[in-house]
Amino acid sequence: MQLGLFVAVVFLSSMDLTGSSKVLKGKRQRRISTELSQGCARGCDLCSEFNGCLRCSPKLFILLERNDIRQIGICLPSCPLGYFGLRNTDMNKCIKCKIENCESCFSRNFCTKCKEGLYLHKGRCYVTCPEGYSAANGTMECSSPGK
Repeated sequence: MQLGLFVAVVFLSSMDLTGSSKVLKGKRQRRISTELSQGCARGCDLCSEFNGCLRCSPKLFILLERNDIRQIGICLPSCPLGYFGLRNTDMNKCIKCKIENCESCFSRNFCTKCKEGLYLHKGRCYVTCPEGYSAANGTMECSSPGK
């Protein structure tokens, strides 16, 4: 008798939990579909009223810009200065260069062009070329004297 009562309570409890999760799921689906009906910016396949673009059209890059505590997604054909494009099967992203004073980078940790007035050496930016190196042919890239 007690086992039967216990099984009945567990069964009814699980029905209540699955029912409440369906309600939450339904509310979330309505909220997303409401936001989608307002229309996305050009090049954006999925957007949110609060976070801008969530998924860009193929070949475009998504850039997340900070707006106070929120991140707003925008779609771009190429990444802006200070970022590099990372292509992926799911989504193309603009990722910020981690190298200080880098204007353009190949990857997160390898700079290809420094901000004006700085020298590029082995993927990093310097105020002057490291010892034993000099600017190559009037460029802002450091090379060894033999080159």
